[in-house]
Amino acid sequence: MSTVNQPVKGKTSFCREIEEKSHQNIQSCYHCMKCAGGCPMNFAMDHNNYEILRMIQLGEKDKVYKSNTPWLCVGCKTCAVRCPNGIDTSKVMDTIKMETIAEDKIPASHYNIKLFYELFLDSMKGFPVIGGEGRNYELGLMGLYKLCTGTYFADMDLGKEMTKRGKMPFLPHNALKRRKGEIKKIFQRAKEKKVR
Repeated sequence: MSTVNQPVKGKTSFCREIEEKSHQNIQSCYHCMKCAGGCPMNFAMDHNNYEILRMIQLGEKDKVYKSNTPWLCVGCKTCAVRCPNGIDTSKVMDTIKMETIAEDKIPASHYNIKLFYELFLDSMKGFPVIGGEGRNYELGLMGLYKLCTGTYFADMDLGKEMTKRGKMPFLPHNALKRRKGEIKKIFQRAKEKKVR
């Protein structure tokens, strides 16, 4: 809360940079806290969404990069729907993740979150072992994550229960034939856009 009460003297260069890359008007946030009120991951985040926006307004780059909030955002867009100024905080969180990776500023405590994030993106691209193009293969993703982190038996009870209830099927989903290649094109366009 102390961050929210600090006055801002003009737009900082960090705020301009994140606004430009996320296409969101962060400066228009007046901290009504509606975004945080609807966020389903709020309980696990070290800072609320509006606090991250305020830190960006204040130019507190290091604090933003050290926060776990961007990495725990699931992109459900509840914050965007609730915001009276139309700020899509999930787009801001995605931008922060990309900038943190680009500047190699990921704290060691967030490494597993980054690893999961990258494995998930690989599965969406159609990584042959863990998923079909555009569809996630949950069991394959979790198996690969456990292999990479060495936490083979952690959450085993939860995984068994999810498989039993059909939430984590043994076999991967098949992407629809008409969608073959579309996801790869999306990732290719994003890569080209990033290079520009």
